Amino acid sequence: MRFWGVILLAGLLGWAACSKKKPDGITPDRVTSAPDGKWHLDGKPWSGKHVNKHTNGKTSFEGDLIDGQPHGDWTWYYESGNVKSRLVFELGIKNGNETHYYDNDGNTQMWMKTWKRGSFAESFQWQEDGSPILPHPRADTNGTPLAVP
Repeated sequence: MRFWGVILLAGLLGWAACSKKKPDGITPDRVTSAPDGKWHLDGKPWSGKHVNKHTNGKTSFEGDLIDGQPHGDWTWYYESGNVKSRLVFELGIKNGNETHYYDNDGNTQMWMKTWKRGSFAESFQWQEDGSPILPHPRADTNGTPLAVP
């Protein structure tokens, strides 16, 4: 009889431990960035939508992850809600346009870099009024991106 009481108690304790519900939503304490450069959720490479918030509750950045790597369109926002920058990834590698914007009424473009499979291709830059500063593609001779203030 004592044996079955121990088994029953162990079963109830196991059930109680397994039935604890994880917190609703993805909280910052569940998200980590691993040394391999991948995003992890609960210690495992994360696949799905990632959204972070500013302290004022507005979205800070958002994008999709596949196996812990950014993939597709990622967007960052100013606290005002205006778009700060956009970048296209292909399984963690920049591949497409990286565009940064001014935090003004028109949310005008500040500069844009084009990436091809992780390599810098060209760059453009605009003043806050929209007039071009660097109207032509400009690449360094060794393929590295030039600094853009």
